[in-house]
Amino acid sequence: MKQNENEDLAPILSSDTKARDRGRLGLAVPWEHMPWWVIIIAIIAIFVFFAIFQNSYYRNAFYFIFDLPWNQDVIQNIQSTKIKKDGSWGYTLGSPMSPGDYTLRVEYYGENKTLLGKGAVYHFIIPKDAPKAKLEALTPTEDTVITLETSTPKLTGKAPPGTKNIIIIDEFHGKTWRIIKRIWNARGVMLTIKVTLISFLAALLVGLIFGIMRVADGSPDLRKGLPKRLLYGLVLFGLIVALLPQWRSKSITLLFLIEFFFLLLPAMPYTISTLYVEIVRGVPMLVIILYMGFAITPAIRKSTGGAIDMSGLPAAIIGLSFGYGAYMAEVFRAGIQSIPKGQMEAARSIGMTYFQAMRLVILPQAIRMILPPLGNDLIAMLKDTSLISVIALPEMLQSGRLWISRNFRAFEGYNSVMILYLIMTLFLSLMVRAVERRSRLPSK
Repeated sequence: MKQNENEDLAPILSSDTKARDRGRLGLAVPWEHMPWWVIIIAIIAIFVFFAIFQNSYYRNAFYFIFDLPWNQDVIQNIQSTKIKKDGSWGYTLGSPMSPGDYTLRVEYYGENKTLLGKGAVYHFIIPKDAPKAKLEALTPTEDTVITLETSTPKLTGKAPPGTKNIIIIDEFHGKTWRIIKRIWNARGVMLTIKVTLISFLAALLVGLIFGIMRVADGSPDLRKGLPKRLLYGLVLFGLIVALLPQWRSKSITLLFLIEFFFLLLPAMPYTISTLYVEIVRGVPMLVIILYMGFAITPAIRKSTGGAIDMSGLPAAIIGLSFGYGAYMAEVFRAGIQSIPKGQMEAARSIGMTYFQAMRLVILPQAIRMILPPLGNDLIAMLKDTSLISVIALPEMLQSGRLWISRNFRAFEGYNSVMILYLIMTLFLSLMVRAVERRSRLPSK
């Protein structure tokens, strides 16, 4: 009987064995064991491959959004009205050039943007403290390097017949420092990465400070150390009255406010941090960025007479850091409170101060616990950098919109932006997973 059963099951067992053999030989795709990110990356890779090799609009969009040195900055587009009848032309660089080693190349175009030829190369060096007003005509230098005595040289040359416009291009080849500087100041992808990293580090510092303040006692015993605090208040009051005589007429009110502040000082850390966290987390990030860019920045510029101007990149970084600092403060608070209270008590029992115990005992353990949520905040901040486009910063989304306004191809433009954001967030997700695995406790 058993022999007959085995004979009946033989076709099924042999088919399972063949399926396993096909899997070993690579003939079957093990989708059930495939990580989700591998499938997404494969789809993106196929799409990008098709876009780059089949559609010139996608190539142009990626090229524009990356804005790296291979773009070769176009310094000036000279129209035919500046070209004389014999083909000679001259152009004085309007804005002073910073000190450095420059290589400028000229291209001549005719009707319908047809390339007629490439002119000779202008290779020169602008020294430090070069005067701006002095004019110096510069002819094609071939392989010779000329040190100029001005930061606004005049380029001269001769265009071929039929030239309608001349393009002056700044080459970056072989100039490492200028390439690094150009990459750092690039728009698009590099600006997005720069804003994300700087804002995240600043938000970490803000979150750490307010997170530690959040774990302070919300209703401490105000009687403890009260005479010393009131004495400090009297000393501060005396210094203010001595240094600022105009406050003497309001000395009673000033004394009351200072003493009241020092009376409530033990409860201030928790109160201030709680107000900051609850208010900022209740306001959309877009409103914070707009408020920073169009309310706070103009007010500071006006009050300082233009000495302090935070418009543009500083406003974006401060807005993102201020907004995400509230979320990270809660992450730090949760991490600190997840450490057993006995750790703090043991550290204090061996003579450590509160800040020593926090720095040497509590925070190292808490940071290990909160690395995954901090990584999630980093990914969220990367995506929220798209909001700084509202204050006219040319990050990835704004660069994509600029490209669309020039080419009227919204589908390709927004697809390019979406692909770049997706690639960057997937890369950060893999990094966060790797850090989480390495920092995981052995018991887990």
